[in-house]
Amino acid sequence: MDRNPVFAGRFYASNAEELKKQITACYDHPVGPGELPGPVFSFALKNAGLITPHAGYMYSGPVAAHGYLELSKIGKPRKIIIIGPNHTGYGARLSIWPEGSWHTPLGTLRIDESLVGELVRNSQGELKPDTSAHLYEHSIEVQLPFIQHIFDNDPTIVPIIMTDQSINAVRTLVEAISSILKKEEGIFVIASSDMNHYDNHETTLRKDELLIKALLTKDIDRIYQVARENRITACGLGPIAVVLKLFDELKILKHATSGDVSGDKYHTVGYLSAILS
Repeated sequence: MDRNPVFAGRFYASNAEELKKQITACYDHPVGPGELPGPVFSFALKNAGLITPHAGYMYSGPVAAHGYLELSKIGKPRKIIIIGPNHTGYGARLSIWPEGSWHTPLGTLRIDESLVGELVRNSQGELKPDTSAHLYEHSIEVQLPFIQHIFDNDPTIVPIIMTDQSINAVRTLVEAISSILKKEEGIFVIASSDMNHYDNHETTLRKDELLIKALLTKDIDRIYQVARENRITACGLGPIAVVLKLFDELKILKHATSGDVSGDKYHTVGYLSAILS
């Protein structure tokens, strides 16, 4: 089964040329990294992780650009696992898109069906082949044009949606993915998440900094405790925790809020870009 874009024309431009210009503008934006990725010809010789936001490009795109620029310096991945939260409530507890391709205005990315099968087996069946969780979910779709802008349509992808973001669910995915990373190279694992939601700019920055400090400890219990005690409404804490446990080193690249881009500092969402290796 193929998936056509649902959020083109809403979260990002629906025309290919306009979308390329929109992505370029994210890199050039004052909140962005200020440089564009160069051509990537060589395959990556190591695995890497990324924490990146998933709002409309007009809000979170400049922060996301920091992470994708760093990924471009590692090399072209052969496979990309993208883990996002569930904003719709549809689908299984842990949903993996099983087959076919995902389309965007920039082309088509194929599902790595062999890797899907291996992940399902490694999870002891906890990871369910399921399309319903993905059909109206934006957290994975908005990552794809950034991927295609750098790496064309060469990497295969595996989309995973976490309806259940409990620590037990995190452990299930970590166990399923880690054994693959130990025997293969050139795999990127992307955690799609925004940070705190809908407080004013100063409050969002303060809450996000508390969570970022916890992320740097890489202690999952501590991270969940800090989020709970401070009412930090990061929507993809599960995907973030999975990627944190899969890699040893975390480097914060950029933290900002939607207010830094839009100018509206009364109701903001926090955005984080971080690379893992």
